[in-house]
Amino acid sequence: MNCENMYVELRNFIVYFFTILTINLDVSVQDIKTAQSHDETLVICRKNAESEKKLLSGTNNISWFYYENGLLFRKFQSPKINDNKLFNQLVVPKQYRQTVMKLAHDCILSGHLGTKKTTDRVLSSFYWPGIQSDISRYCKSCDVCQRTLPKGRVQRVPLVPMPLIDTPFERVAVDLVGPIAPITDRGNRYILTLVDYSTRYPEAVALKSIETERVAEALVDMFTRVGIPKEILSDMGTQFTSSLMKEIGRLLSIKQLNTTPYHPACNGLVEKFNGTLKQMLRRMSAERPKDWDRYLPALLFAYREAPQESLGFSPFELLYGRTVRGPMSVLREIWTNEEHEPDVKTTYQYVLDLKERLASTCEMAQKELKKSSARYKKYYDKKSKRRIFVPNDKVLILLPTDKNKLLMQWKGPYNVVERKGVADYRIDMDGKVKTFHANLLKKYTDRNQMLLSEAKSDRVTLACAIIEPENRDPSELSLNQEELLNILPLKASETYKDVDVSVKLSPEQKNDIDSVLLEFQDILTDLPGRTSVAQHEIHLTTDDPITNRPYQVPFALRDSVRNEIKQMLKMDIIEPSESPYASSIVVAKKPDGSLRICVDFRKLNTITVFDAEPMPDPDEIFSKISKSQYFTKIDLCKGYWQIAMNPEHKDLTSFVTPDGLFRFKVMPFGLKNAPATFNRMMRVILKGLAYTDSFLDDILLHTETWVDHVTELREVFQRLREANLNAKPSKCVVAYKRLEYLGHTVGDGTITPNDKKLEAIRNAPRPETKKQIRSFLGLIGFYRKFVPNFAAVAVPLTDLTRKGVPNKFEWKLEHESAFQKLKSMLIHSPVLRLPDLSKTFIVRSDASDYGIGSVLLQEHDGNKFPVAYASKKLSVHERGYSVIEKECLAIVWALEKFQLYLYGRAFVIETDHQPLTYLSKAKVSNGRLMRWALFLQSYHFRCVSIKGSDNFGADFLSRHV
Repeated sequence: MNCENMYVELRNFIVYFFTILTINLDVSVQDIKTAQSHDETLVICRKNAESEKKLLSGTNNISWFYYENGLLFRKFQSPKINDNKLFNQLVVPKQYRQTVMKLAHDCILSGHLGTKKTTDRVLSSFYWPGIQSDISRYCKSCDVCQRTLPKGRVQRVPLVPMPLIDTPFERVAVDLVGPIAPITDRGNRYILTLVDYSTRYPEAVALKSIETERVAEALVDMFTRVGIPKEILSDMGTQFTSSLMKEIGRLLSIKQLNTTPYHPACNGLVEKFNGTLKQMLRRMSAERPKDWDRYLPALLFAYREAPQESLGFSPFELLYGRTVRGPMSVLREIWTNEEHEPDVKTTYQYVLDLKERLASTCEMAQKELKKSSARYKKYYDKKSKRRIFVPNDKVLILLPTDKNKLLMQWKGPYNVVERKGVADYRIDMDGKVKTFHANLLKKYTDRNQMLLSEAKSDRVTLACAIIEPENRDPSELSLNQEELLNILPLKASETYKDVDVSVKLSPEQKNDIDSVLLEFQDILTDLPGRTSVAQHEIHLTTDDPITNRPYQVPFALRDSVRNEIKQMLKMDIIEPSESPYASSIVVAKKPDGSLRICVDFRKLNTITVFDAEPMPDPDEIFSKISKSQYFTKIDLCKGYWQIAMNPEHKDLTSFVTPDGLFRFKVMPFGLKNAPATFNRMMRVILKGLAYTDSFLDDILLHTETWVDHVTELREVFQRLREANLNAKPSKCVVAYKRLEYLGHTVGDGTITPNDKKLEAIRNAPRPETKKQIRSFLGLIGFYRKFVPNFAAVAVPLTDLTRKGVPNKFEWKLEHESAFQKLKSMLIHSPVLRLPDLSKTFIVRSDASDYGIGSVLLQEHDGNKFPVAYASKKLSVHERGYSVIEKECLAIVWALEKFQLYLYGRAFVIETDHQPLTYLSKAKVSNGRLMRWALFLQSYHFRCVSIKGSDNFGADFLSRHV
């Protein structure tokens, strides 16, 4: 073959790769340019290219759009991908996206790989908004991939327990075993087996053939020994479904039950017995294989005599009410010469005793069977997933291949006719309707009908729940629809004049603040902005769509819900969706009595990859402000709604409303990683500001001088303007000496509990349930550092939350005493000093028989003031320590508790020296003391000797545990 022929052959082969996919390669550069400029889905991309804005997403992912030779491109860079490699991606218009996906997935050189690998392949060269969801749907609807999916990749449905039968031989299961090789001398090749559902009593008959007549004759022979059952469960074999068998059932009034095809687990009782039967036969007839039928009676006796694991009794005991005399009984009688005296009683008395014994035995067996069924279902359902099909759904069925019945393959698609029972479905197979179990079915996604079917999905139904506090008064809920929901404003109702400015400022200071507020009045509004600094992304652990079960909504709320949705549409918060994901909406009651629409994202959160972005520590913030004289708090307006959703992940936020399916264009409340995204954005915006900290959307400015405060305030507003973030004026507090922040009141170098929280604690009613106890402990526990002996006083209440304590407990005097004492101590608690990192910390600790306590102090103006209290109840093991060891433990625990303030700086431990002296001498005596000694070596401290009477704070803590 010459070179020219080889070239022609190669060219034809390459063209074949593309022509079999009907891909149009006759697309010019000008066609792409024209399509990019007219594509409505690329409006945001074109705007970003014109503004040359860089977008930050994920963990330090950077992307931006640009034009090159008239074509729109995207540059993307991530430290997690190819060692921070920079990708140049062509932005694909909507009309050519199918071509790209077809070439990346369906082509012979593509190999029908999964969603992730196909996405990575496309993203290496191309990009468009929503690319990941588009590729996911494309791969999911691939006909070849759906037909060749391994059986194990389709999760089984939860186990449906069989009904418990309490009457012996009311329901029996039958099956045929064979052909068995070798044929016996009597010519038998098959075994007809029968098992009773109530007692697990088995019967087995050897047969020469399995014609319907022979099987029917053998069954009737069994019935003459055990009685005629009411129901017979069998597979779909012709021996059990023939007209003769139906006639026998009619004559004997027996209801015939059949399993679904290719699902032997439905008749699992007899199938499991068949396995045991064959194994026992193989072992018993190993020496004489052709006489296996002679061993059947002995085999059945052995099986009937052994206790069943699920029942706890043997079939003989459940059927006869006594233990039969078997080989073990005979052997014992021979070895021991035991002679049982006959129990003489009347026939009537014997019948009564037998009836009572059988009833009690069956009752115990039923209890054991319920336990074993529940246990088996628990383990089975761990790897199961509920899958429900509705009429007209297209499904693939796992059936044997045409050439080999042992090989299974997906066939179809076929239409679902109806659901039968819990896990069975009637399927239309080219005109013949047959019943199949759900484990043999897999939903088929038709690429051409996918979008249409989603638009008409049953998910577009009203889904709503109402969350209300316990013991609410029905009169509190007004049915006035104007008051039910806070309708979001379309026009700004607040201005910079609504900012709360301190009235204690001098006229010059007031002018300084007014000029700053006037300069930045554009960002002081109750309408949320839309930042370009960050986008929220949702990465999932599975591609299976999440849908929530809809809830009913009260009629009184429906119009209000619709009005809220309309307002959100007008504000560009949400948009219509055709996503396969759907979460329910929830109406939550706010403290002011109004209601708020939220979305229940709990199912979505369970499959969301966790974002490990660290959250701010309030203690670190408070440790910076001890010397500050001026404070300003800025609260962003609808902070989450000022962050846009990544276009590729909008579909994941879809939710169900009365008017259809919608998705968020901004980051909604309730998402698992929303706080992490918001905190990462604030960290970027406020980076480098020495006097500003933030906890989510609460920004705190703290300065020692007035000049610094005005400068810092102007800088923060400028950065918010650049980030296109707005602050709500009515929630901004400017230039105060003391203000409320994160549930505390700070200023003048001190920190105290919030007055409103203290009022709520003062008026807290007596708890009546475990939930109310936990709620009260959670409320008051937020301020436990203000209570010297919190752990000790709260013990009677915390004991009520233990496992085993009834939900409604007995309220005793000790509980009332602890309840009132906690409230009183917090209401009259001492004021704590804010930690001053420029001053030396002082640690005091002490131990008693049942607890240890510590106090962190600092000296101001010659006096020592507490910064924080801590106490701990000793465990049973720790109570066994010697007195001196408890003193050592108190010091080590105190340093661990206050590590945030003590590590890496010099501090003072006020003690009587005995614990540290003992630790230095006895540190090699055991491993525990050695670990404590090594722990103390990482701290730089000096000891100051004090008398035990002077160590009042820590001593008080330890002795009240």
